[in-house]
Amino acid sequence: MVHVMAAPIPARTDDPAAAPGWASPGHPDRGTTALLLVGWGGVAVGIGAGDGRGPWQLVFVLVGWFAVLLAAGPAERARRWAGRWHTAVWTGVAGLLAAGVALRPRYYAAGRWADLSDVLGVAAGLLTAGAVLVWARPPAPDGRWWAAHRLASPACFWLVTGLVVAAGVAMILAAPQPRIDVFHLLQVSAGGLFDGHDMYRQQWAPSRAEYPVYGLFDVYPYLPGTTLLLAPFHLLFGDVRYGLLAALVLAAVTVRRIAGVTAPGWQARRDAGTPGGGASPWAGTTDSDSDPDVPDPAVPAALPLMVLVIPGAMYALQQSWTEPLLIACLAGMVWAVRAGRPGWAVVTFALALASKQHLALLLPVAAMWPAFGPRRVLVAAGAAATLVAPWVLAGPADFWADAVTTNLGYPVRGDSLSVPGVLVHAGITTGFAPMPLALAGAYLLAWRVRADAAGFCLGAAVVLLTLDVMNKQSYFNHYTLPMALLVMTVSCRRPGRQRRRRPAGQRRVENRSSEAPS
Repeated sequence: MVHVMAAPIPARTDDPAAAPGWASPGHPDRGTTALLLVGWGGVAVGIGAGDGRGPWQLVFVLVGWFAVLLAAGPAERARRWAGRWHTAVWTGVAGLLAAGVALRPRYYAAGRWADLSDVLGVAAGLLTAGAVLVWARPPAPDGRWWAAHRLASPACFWLVTGLVVAAGVAMILAAPQPRIDVFHLLQVSAGGLFDGHDMYRQQWAPSRAEYPVYGLFDVYPYLPGTTLLLAPFHLLFGDVRYGLLAALVLAAVTVRRIAGVTAPGWQARRDAGTPGGGASPWAGTTDSDSDPDVPDPAVPAALPLMVLVIPGAMYALQQSWTEPLLIACLAGMVWAVRAGRPGWAVVTFALALASKQHLALLLPVAAMWPAFGPRRVLVAAGAAATLVAPWVLAGPADFWADAVTTNLGYPVRGDSLSVPGVLVHAGITTGFAPMPLALAGAYLLAWRVRADAAGFCLGAAVVLLTLDVMNKQSYFNHYTLPMALLVMTVSCRRPGRQRRRRPAGQRRVENRSSEAPS
């Protein structure tokens, strides 16, 4: 079978053709990965510094956005330069994770439960930072080696995950009634679902006077999938945020599976390589005189934890923001494609599409991915439409007013972490025109990197990050989804094998994939 391949993620040296749905060995390369991590770090600083609000924090977000655009674009020289700093970048990520533990805004949380959540969250962040640092710069084999070895091992994942879960539960108990409309509309709609109420015809308190927050009172701005996914947790535990916490953990576990750090040979690869010094962790992307049968460790075992321990993670959970559902669905989609389970990939993508309107922007990106393709995109879109249809048919006008008109009618806000939000301070109104132009450029970059799973994740991150930067209202939660997609892009890298130099004239045999594009 002849595969017609798209342009791969650039700057790969000695690269065999990427097979659809799979990242080839050494993909993305160390320069691209460094830029992706700079992008992740820039956005993390931007949303953490002001809790996702304010104009000056946008500078860091724009730096991160620009780094991601360089990673996806034709900037070969920038990637080569970034490749020289990949160990330093990983070290910087560790430092950012460690510093981020200080960013723990409480808002509506108080008391001993809030104190406990802070302590557990700080421990989780510091352990993750230490695990990344030990992977990037392993210590010399002395008396400290055993502790460092354990910290960098895959087993540390479960310790940190347990700490995050405990911190999340403590945060929920510390803020049982946060004064934010998202919490109340999710709570009431989830409870009303079992009583047969239409979420697009509900109000979130008996009257405006009794509504404890300023915000949406009788508007459900999402698609029904959000409440459908959270309703079981409201029924069992009385709080939808337990569902968001479960989704976040599921996303991290799925990214861990994508990264392959649970494979039996991972520890042997970690022991065989020294990522921070000596043998490069990216040796699989270049010719080498090393043993051709020794695989290199592609990513740190702590990488999936970067979905859980972003600066301000417990703040996002307290506010009931729903991005963890989308992260879990997209991670499940990528894992299912790579595991050869296209049916589950369609289901998880359909759930994402039926939960938030802006996920429709990823339909072209998924169609570009050869292993998913237009046919499965149509099936997923049809399944999502079928899931939403009962509410549309029950009240077309109510659905349109809440799910469409409300979102399109939002004004530009001065505290938005976006370009229009900053320009409005100077009396400049950009209008709608810059958005489609920016998205058109983002789709061109997504087309350029569409070859495999890493390309899909990067293309999706570029599109959604561009949307956030150019949107009328963008805040902390909106940026967490593209940040997770950047982590997924790095996790898609397959461990390469160090290869001996080929004799002159010997032809290269391309890697093949068992996955067939749709």
